[in-house]
Amino acid sequence: MSNGYKMVHRDLIWYDTTMIARITGLVQEQTDKEVILDVGGIGYSLSTPPMITTIGQTMTLYTHLVIKDDAHELYGFQTPEEKSLFKILISVSGVGPKTALQMLTLYTLPDLVRIIKTGDSKAIALVPGIGKKTSEKVVIDLKDKVEGFAVSEHRASTDLVEALLSLGYKDAQIRPVVGEIDATLPIEKQITEALKRVQK
Repeated sequence: MSNGYKMVHRDLIWYDTTMIARITGLVQEQTDKEVILDVGGIGYSLSTPPMITTIGQTMTLYTHLVIKDDAHELYGFQTPEEKSLFKILISVSGVGPKTALQMLTLYTLPDLVRIIKTGDSKAIALVPGIGKKTSEKVVIDLKDKVEGFAVSEHRASTDLVEALLSLGYKDAQIRPVVGEIDATLPIEKQITEALKRVQK
């Protein structure tokens, strides 16, 4: 295209790779999956993984814009590495932006990279919106594409994630806990330790 930015078309969705690289503004509102940044009086809504912010603080988010026929969706990340992993995830057929964001919501970047590198498709399949075939495709397609990312020292317990989901805890509540629990402990002990740390 002649306007200086590249658009990649897949499944009737345009993935804009360069148009808006990052946004700096004041945090106006926040939920588990969204941050609204005020930039010069304009509020930009960005879908994000869970993050700790304070209303009124200045924040820079590294962004990825998805253009659909009926909407422009802006995704924001606290680090360039998180944005890069998101772009790698959506390169897999069957994994859209919302599903990739769900992966980064349930697992931290180091945990997710470890899961992919070790071929733990069961852990990927726990992410809402991903079936067995897609989870297997993710680990097969991306196993050699996640070199250079930070990797968790501890293996996240798939059984613990599954147990906490079944108890009604949300992705954002589980995310910071699973990487802290020793996966070699009996599952009952893992759950006990996790419940001490997770907040409803």
